[in-house]
Amino acid sequence: MIQVGSILSLAATVIATFPTTLVYQSPTGLYLENIAVRPCSKLLLTSALSPTLHTLDPSSANTTFDEVYSFPNATALFSIIEYQPDVYAVVAANAVAIWRVDFHSKTPIATRIAGIPQSTLINGLSSVPGHPDLVLAADSDLGAAYEITMSTGAVRIAIQDAAMAPGAPAPALGINGLHIHGSALYFTNSQQGTFARIPIAVESKGVRLPHRYDDFTFDADGRAWVTAHPGALTLLYPLTNGTWAQENAAGDPEGSYAVFMEPTSAAFGRGVNEKILYVTTEGGQVVGVDTSATVVSDLAQRTYAI
Repeated sequence: MIQVGSILSLAATVIATFPTTLVYQSPTGLYLENIAVRPCSKLLLTSALSPTLHTLDPSSANTTFDEVYSFPNATALFSIIEYQPDVYAVVAANAVAIWRVDFHSKTPIATRIAGIPQSTLINGLSSVPGHPDLVLAADSDLGAAYEITMSTGAVRIAIQDAAMAPGAPAPALGINGLHIHGSALYFTNSQQGTFARIPIAVESKGVRLPHRYDDFTFDADGRAWVTAHPGALTLLYPLTNGTWAQENAAGDPEGSYAVFMEPTSAAFGRGVNEKILYVTTEGGQVVGVDTSATVVSDLAQRTYAI
């Protein structure tokens, strides 16, 4: 079992606003929990208040919110991740189960892969580069990451550590989003307010952030875009000297909800939309963030060692 080292701190946040566009607003304000982008550029969306996987086309002039599949014996869906081309792992609850949804046929095929009865909340999912049959799943209550073999349904705890635990006061969420990038596993801890990594060298470096963090994604330049409650998107830069810097990329860290209503997850588009970051929110929004835009900030003068 991998042991995680200490979490280090980052002192301040720089403000730099990237352009945003409201792609979709649920008429009922349906809580949107997680997002994946298909090779055809359509979005797949889950909700913590619905057992139905939905899709929408962000490029359509008349965007519709369409049903893909309703999972039996479930009341909620959490994370979704593409682990093989156009094949996705999905977390269904309340009895926690991992499903596969395959889009290679005219009608998507959903298959239950494994139950995780020892867990009460599986949150984020990550694919494992170079291992197309494996998925990692974050247990927010246990403070651990499971390894799931999608072909057999085998489940084991791969990592468990205090850095992933929720801490006090209870009830609280520990590890939330997780993604493998390069030679490290990165994860957020909602209760502890941290963004951390576990390199192959089995040490951990991270940043302590001033707000409650949810899921995140990386761009092609190795920058992390982290959804931040109550209403912002935080951008973290790895710098050449081994330090990190952060800026508030969009929304309001203090929660005025001008752009984001409790953001939950983020995923980059594909093809012509590869620079558009789609963000889901608890308020039923899908917001597009133009990450190709040039913004002005004083980031160059405000970097902090961690």
